[in-house]
Amino acid sequence: MRKLWTLLVIVMALSFVGCSQNTETKESSNGNNQTIDNSKTKDDVEDEMEAVELDIFQFKVEIVEQLDSLIADFESEYPYISVNLDTTGGGEDYGAALKARMNSGNMPAIFNVPGPTERQLWFDYLEDLSNEPWVEVTSAGLLDNITQEGKVLGQPMNIEGYGVMYNRTILHEAGITDEEIKGVNSLSALRELFAKVDTKKSELGLEATMGWSVGGTAWWVAAYHTFNVPFAMQEDPLAYVDELNNGTAIIAENERFDEFQNLIDTFIEYSYPDVGSIDYEKQYSDFAAGKTAFMQQGNWTINQLLEIDPELDIAFLPIPLGDGGKNDSIPVGVPNYWVVNSKLDDSVKDAAILFLNYIAMSERGHQFLIDDAKFIPAFTNVDATEADPLAQSILEYSSTGKTIPWVWHAFPAGMNETDAKQAFQDYVSGNKTWIEVLEFLDTKWAEKAQ
Repeated sequence: MRKLWTLLVIVMALSFVGCSQNTETKESSNGNNQTIDNSKTKDDVEDEMEAVELDIFQFKVEIVEQLDSLIADFESEYPYISVNLDTTGGGEDYGAALKARMNSGNMPAIFNVPGPTERQLWFDYLEDLSNEPWVEVTSAGLLDNITQEGKVLGQPMNIEGYGVMYNRTILHEAGITDEEIKGVNSLSALRELFAKVDTKKSELGLEATMGWSVGGTAWWVAAYHTFNVPFAMQEDPLAYVDELNNGTAIIAENERFDEFQNLIDTFIEYSYPDVGSIDYEKQYSDFAAGKTAFMQQGNWTINQLLEIDPELDIAFLPIPLGDGGKNDSIPVGVPNYWVVNSKLDDSVKDAAILFLNYIAMSERGHQFLIDDAKFIPAFTNVDATEADPLAQSILEYSSTGKTIPWVWHAFPAGMNETDAKQAFQDYVSGNKTWIEVLEFLDTKWAEKAQ
């Protein structure tokens, strides 16, 4: 009945006009002939549709208002579908919350899966979306992390990037030229930039030169995004993860993690004195208000930043470990995928699929992606020429091949939100030396990879 349902919703609900008394016979997906009464109007079809309740459980706190607006328009267009939006994120453990929802029986129809590890965990709950129209217009390579056994199991939410974000206006006030900014392609160059700003903190009105945190509601900045860098800088990142999983490599003996300490020490030196407790809101609001000149964050913060100062002149610098190589690059990837719960009734699954098509294939969905959420769209049928400043910066890095991957999606479950988080907090508090941090991570990785 799936094709028949979709035909009724999309074709009849959007295209029927007039009151012709004709009928025609269609073949459904199970081979049975179905008679469709073409005398029915759009309103007639919608009146006959059984009411459907669609639960969406997602993690992006930055786009709740924008999603609410999109959902309101979706419900207006499809009034027999009622959508409930539930969001857990901004420092809360979405993975744990999702497991609790699933185990309680209160399963969402649409939820988020970030990549291979979670894809494998929830594989039996993921509807095959291979034949949906947006698959054909998804940018090359963006479905790789959500494809298994030849099936496309999710829709990419967007493309995101992160790095050391900088306020160009403050840097100019500190006497730093655009040429100096563009020349940052090593940790040494980044430290020079930080030091130059740091000497003028008082006259610039800065609370800290850089905003970075390993605690509060911003713990994930270090535990996911900073921790990703030495993995992304490996010659073959996924092969290195496989070596860690099978015990043929260890973190404590890897050269990239020796360099990583220098990056972490730099961030600690130029960030807040209480780097172990700075929360997410303080991090982005201080940056937007001109109280910090730099912060490690991503383009998902753009709406919150521009709400505070619509005239911000901002872009990204790399997150370098040392000198040479990919130290002139930023991490770029798909942060998460929308997936449909295969365990629910067909009517609910069909409504969920309709919502994902609404995002990717409708004019209103494109407005949500570009204008509302300020996303870099994953689809080639969306015009991104009016991208915001952070999106433009990411596109510039991408167009010149200066990107490194998001690798943590392939880590053992719990490695970031539990162990990397603890490791960073122990290091900044002095509870562990750097070598003890690396040995701790090796021990936890081996336990989780079993």
